[in-house]
Amino acid sequence: MTAPRTLLLIRHGETAWNAERRFTTRSDLPLSEVGLEQAGAAAEALAATGIDRVYSSPLQRARVTAETIAALQRGQPAVVADDRLREIDAGPFEGLTEDELRSGPMAGDYALWHTNAEPEFPDGAETFDEALARAAAFLNEHALEAGTTLVVSHGSLTRLIVSSYFLGGPPPLHRHLWLDNCRMAVVEWHGGWPKITGFNVTVP
Repeated sequence: MTAPRTLLLIRHGETAWNAERRFTTRSDLPLSEVGLEQAGAAAEALAATGIDRVYSSPLQRARVTAETIAALQRGQPAVVADDRLREIDAGPFEGLTEDELRSGPMAGDYALWHTNAEPEFPDGAETFDEALARAAAFLNEHALEAGTTLVVSHGSLTRLIVSSYFLGGPPPLHRHLWLDNCRMAVVEWHGGWPKITGFNVTVP
Protein backbone atom coordinates (compact mmCIF):
# COMPACT_ATOMS: atom_id res chain seq x y z
CA MET A 1 0.00 0.00 0.00
CA THR A 2 1.22 3.49 -0.81
CA ALA A 3 -0.10 6.97 -0.13
CA PRO A 4 -2.57 8.29 -2.73
CA ARG A 5 -0.78 10.18 -5.45
CA THR A 6 -1.47 11.70 -8.85
CA LEU A 7 0.80 12.16 -11.85
CA LEU A 8 -0.08 14.79 -14.45
CA LEU A 9 1.83 14.25 -17.70
CA ILE A 10 1.37 17.31 -19.89
CA ARG A 11 2.66 18.11 -23.36
CA HIS A 12 4.18 21.57 -23.83
CA GLY A 13 2.42 24.41 -25.66
CA GLU A 14 2.54 24.78 -29.41
CA THR A 15 5.59 25.84 -31.43
CA ALA A 16 5.73 27.07 -35.02
CA TRP A 17 6.93 23.65 -36.17
CA ASN A 18 4.09 21.94 -34.31
CA ALA A 19 1.62 24.09 -36.21
CA GLU A 20 3.30 23.07 -39.49
CA ARG A 21 3.27 19.39 -38.45
CA ARG A 22 7.06 19.14 -38.58
CA PHE A 23 9.02 16.61 -36.55
CA THR A 24 10.20 18.61 -33.56
CA THR A 25 12.41 16.62 -31.23
CA ARG A 26 15.92 17.82 -30.31
CA SER A 27 15.47 21.31 -31.82
CA ASP A 28 15.01 23.84 -29.03
CA LEU A 29 12.17 25.92 -30.46
CA PRO A 30 10.34 28.51 -28.37
CA LEU A 31 6.62 28.56 -27.80
CA SER A 32 4.64 30.43 -30.42
CA GLU A 33 2.07 33.06 -29.45
CA VAL A 34 -0.54 30.32 -29.57
CA GLY A 35 1.67 28.15 -27.38
CA LEU A 36 2.08 30.88 -24.80
CA GLU A 37 -1.69 31.31 -24.71
CA GLN A 38 -2.12 27.56 -24.29
CA ALA A 39 0.37 27.49 -21.41
CA GLY A 40 -1.48 30.35 -19.74
CA ALA A 41 -4.82 28.59 -20.13
CA ALA A 42 -3.36 25.39 -18.69
CA ALA A 43 -1.99 27.34 -15.74
CA GLU A 44 -5.41 28.84 -15.08
CA ALA A 45 -7.09 25.44 -15.35
CA LEU A 46 -4.63 23.86 -12.92
CA ALA A 47 -4.38 26.80 -10.49
CA ALA A 48 -6.58 25.15 -7.87
CA THR A 49 -5.18 21.63 -8.30
CA GLY A 50 -2.49 21.84 -5.63
CA ILE A 51 0.60 20.64 -7.44
CA ASP A 52 3.37 19.61 -5.04
CA ARG A 53 6.31 19.41 -7.47
CA VAL A 54 7.08 20.12 -11.12
CA TYR A 55 9.54 18.36 -13.43
CA SER A 56 10.26 19.37 -16.99
CA SER A 57 12.22 18.57 -20.08
CA PRO A 58 15.06 21.12 -20.32
CA LEU A 59 13.94 22.25 -23.79
CA GLN A 60 12.48 25.73 -23.61
CA ARG A 61 9.05 24.87 -25.01
CA ALA A 62 8.52 22.48 -22.08
CA ARG A 63 10.36 24.53 -19.46
CA VAL A 64 8.39 27.72 -20.20
CA THR A 65 5.14 25.77 -20.10
CA ALA A 66 6.14 24.32 -16.72
CA GLU A 67 7.19 27.69 -15.33
CA THR A 68 3.91 29.26 -16.46
CA ILE A 69 1.90 26.58 -14.67
CA ALA A 70 4.05 26.65 -11.53
CA ALA A 71 3.72 30.42 -11.24
CA LEU A 72 -0.03 30.15 -10.56
CA GLN A 73 0.31 27.43 -7.93
CA ARG A 74 -0.15 28.54 -4.34
CA GLY A 75 3.31 27.40 -3.28
CA GLN A 76 4.95 28.21 -6.64
CA PRO A 77 6.98 24.98 -6.71
CA ALA A 78 10.37 25.15 -8.37
CA VAL A 79 10.65 23.67 -11.85
CA VAL A 80 13.26 20.91 -11.92
CA ALA A 81 14.62 20.16 -15.40
CA ASP A 82 15.54 16.56 -16.18
CA ASP A 83 17.24 15.52 -19.40
CA ARG A 84 15.43 12.17 -19.32
CA LEU A 85 12.20 14.01 -20.20
CA ARG A 86 13.43 15.19 -23.61
CA GLU A 87 11.51 14.22 -26.73
CA ILE A 88 12.39 11.02 -28.64
CA ASP A 89 15.07 12.10 -31.12
CA ALA A 90 13.83 11.68 -34.69
CA GLY A 91 17.34 11.86 -36.13
CA PRO A 92 17.35 12.70 -39.87
CA PHE A 93 13.58 13.26 -39.90
CA GLU A 94 13.91 16.38 -37.74
CA GLY A 95 12.24 19.49 -39.14
CA LEU A 96 10.40 17.67 -41.92
CA THR A 97 6.71 16.91 -42.40
CA GLU A 98 5.28 13.47 -43.15
CA ASP A 99 4.45 14.56 -46.70
CA GLU A 100 8.01 15.75 -47.26
CA LEU A 101 9.39 12.48 -45.95
CA ARG A 102 7.05 10.24 -47.94
CA SER A 103 7.85 12.05 -51.20
CA GLY A 104 11.55 12.74 -50.62
CA PRO A 105 14.82 10.81 -50.70
CA MET A 106 14.25 9.35 -47.22
CA ALA A 107 10.88 7.78 -48.13
CA GLY A 108 12.25 4.25 -47.75
CA ASP A 109 13.86 4.94 -44.38
CA TYR A 110 10.70 6.63 -43.17
CA ALA A 111 8.51 3.68 -44.19
CA LEU A 112 10.78 1.24 -42.32
CA TRP A 113 10.66 3.45 -39.22
CA HIS A 114 6.95 4.33 -39.27
CA THR A 115 5.53 0.82 -38.90
CA ASN A 116 3.61 -1.22 -36.34
CA ALA A 117 5.96 -4.14 -36.88
CA GLU A 118 9.62 -3.90 -35.88
CA PRO A 119 10.74 -0.36 -36.73
CA GLU A 120 14.15 0.16 -38.26
CA PHE A 121 15.83 3.25 -36.87
CA PRO A 122 18.05 5.31 -39.19
CA ASP A 123 21.41 6.61 -38.01
CA GLY A 124 20.91 9.40 -35.50
CA ALA A 125 17.40 8.37 -34.45
CA GLU A 126 16.79 7.27 -30.88
CA THR A 127 15.13 3.88 -30.54
CA PHE A 128 11.87 3.61 -28.67
CA ASP A 129 13.46 1.18 -26.23
CA GLU A 130 16.18 3.73 -25.43
CA ALA A 131 13.62 6.48 -24.88
CA LEU A 132 11.45 4.22 -22.74
CA ALA A 133 14.45 3.21 -20.61
CA ARG A 134 15.35 6.79 -19.73
CA ALA A 135 11.72 7.73 -19.06
CA ALA A 136 11.29 4.65 -16.89
CA ALA A 137 14.43 5.53 -14.93
CA PHE A 138 12.97 8.96 -14.20
CA LEU A 139 9.56 7.60 -13.19
CA ASN A 140 11.04 4.86 -11.00
CA GLU A 141 13.29 7.37 -9.25
CA HIS A 142 10.29 9.48 -8.26
CA ALA A 143 7.83 6.64 -7.66
CA LEU A 144 7.45 7.19 -3.92
CA GLU A 145 6.68 10.90 -4.01
CA ALA A 146 3.21 11.39 -2.55
CA GLY A 147 0.75 14.07 -3.57
CA THR A 148 0.44 15.59 -7.03
CA THR A 149 3.35 15.67 -9.46
CA LEU A 150 3.37 17.58 -12.75
CA VAL A 151 5.68 16.41 -15.53
CA VAL A 152 5.94 18.65 -18.59
CA SER A 153 7.40 16.80 -21.52
CA HIS A 154 6.71 16.14 -25.21
CA GLY A 155 4.05 14.43 -27.26
CA SER A 156 5.79 11.26 -28.39
CA LEU A 157 7.59 10.57 -25.12
CA THR A 158 4.43 11.11 -23.07
CA ARG A 159 2.45 8.77 -25.31
CA LEU A 160 5.23 6.19 -25.05
CA ILE A 161 5.12 6.45 -21.25
CA VAL A 162 1.37 5.84 -21.23
CA SER A 163 1.31 3.03 -23.79
CA SER A 164 4.41 1.11 -22.70
CA TYR A 165 5.42 2.08 -19.16
CA PHE A 166 1.92 2.08 -17.67
CA LEU A 167 -0.02 -0.18 -20.08
CA GLY A 168 2.83 -2.51 -21.00
CA GLY A 169 2.20 -2.37 -24.74
CA PRO A 170 4.86 -2.60 -27.47
CA PRO A 171 6.59 0.75 -28.01
CA PRO A 172 5.26 1.36 -31.58
CA LEU A 173 1.74 1.34 -30.07
CA HIS A 174 2.25 4.90 -28.86
CA ARG A 175 1.65 6.10 -32.43
CA HIS A 176 -2.01 5.13 -32.04
CA LEU A 177 -2.49 7.66 -29.25
CA TRP A 178 -2.61 11.41 -29.75
CA LEU A 179 -1.89 14.17 -27.27
CA ASP A 180 -2.61 17.77 -28.21
CA ASN A 181 -0.44 20.65 -27.07
CA CYS A 182 -1.02 21.51 -23.41
CA ARG A 183 -3.26 18.48 -22.92
CA MET A 184 -2.44 15.84 -20.35
CA ALA A 185 -2.59 12.26 -19.25
CA VAL A 186 -3.69 11.70 -15.66
CA VAL A 187 -2.49 8.73 -13.63
CA GLU A 188 -3.77 8.10 -10.11
CA TRP A 189 -2.67 5.58 -7.52
CA HIS A 190 -5.13 4.15 -5.00
CA GLY A 191 -3.96 1.22 -2.95
CA GLY A 192 -0.70 1.10 -4.85
CA TRP A 193 -2.13 0.44 -8.32
CA PRO A 194 -1.83 3.07 -11.09
CA LYS A 195 -4.96 3.87 -13.05
CA ILE A 196 -5.12 6.11 -16.09
CA THR A 197 -8.10 8.33 -15.32
CA GLY A 198 -7.72 10.81 -18.17
CA PHE A 199 -5.98 11.21 -21.50
CA ASN A 200 -5.78 14.25 -23.78
CA VAL A 201 -7.71 16.23 -21.19
CA THR A 202 -7.38 19.88 -20.16
CA VAL A 203 -7.97 19.43 -16.43
CA PRO A 204 -7.48 16.45 -14.10
